[in-house]
Amino acid sequence: MSILLQDGTGSGILARVDSANRLHTFSVSEGPLEDASQLGEAAYFYSTYAASTGDEIISIKNSESKKTLHITRILFSTTANARFTVFEVTSGTAAGTTLTYQNPNLDSGISNNGTFFGNASVTGSLSGNALFGVSVLANTQHDTFLEGSLQLANTDEIAITVTGTSPTVYITVIAFWHLD
Repeated sequence: MSILLQDGTGSGILARVDSANRLHTFSVSEGPLEDASQLGEAAYFYSTYAASTGDEIISIKNSESKKTLHITRILFSTTANARFTVFEVTSGTAAGTTLTYQNPNLDSGISNNGTFFGNASVTGSLSGNALFGVSVLANTQHDTFLEGSLQLANTDEIAITVTGTSPTVYITVIAFWHLD
């Protein structure tokens, strides 16, 4: 048994059906970051720091037991030529100045757990495997779109180091939690 869809165009409230019996619709797609933001599951945070070469300038650790932290975007900026390296932390315990994160829609209802350090040198002798690096020219910005491909499960941690001639660095991270 098949269903025949009938064309209702012209009445002002009904949908159009073409000769191949396809219903024409209009929709707006919403990405996972936007969806998470509306649910209070997204976060952004930033760090500004006058770094010395080799400093660990930011640490991001997911402490949410049932949700993965998807990092969608990292913006790097500096006052002097610098190279940033993002690495997976495999040893060491980060410490430093705690970064406060906020939902991009300015909602204060974020209840997810994470540990974020920055705005000063991150201590703890962190080490691990390099994931990627970015070279940034003085007084420019590099926008790294990760589209959620950098994912941190519970207790996973990444850190970012900088090498250069004592640059002031600006890092913005945009991420969201998702129940996997």
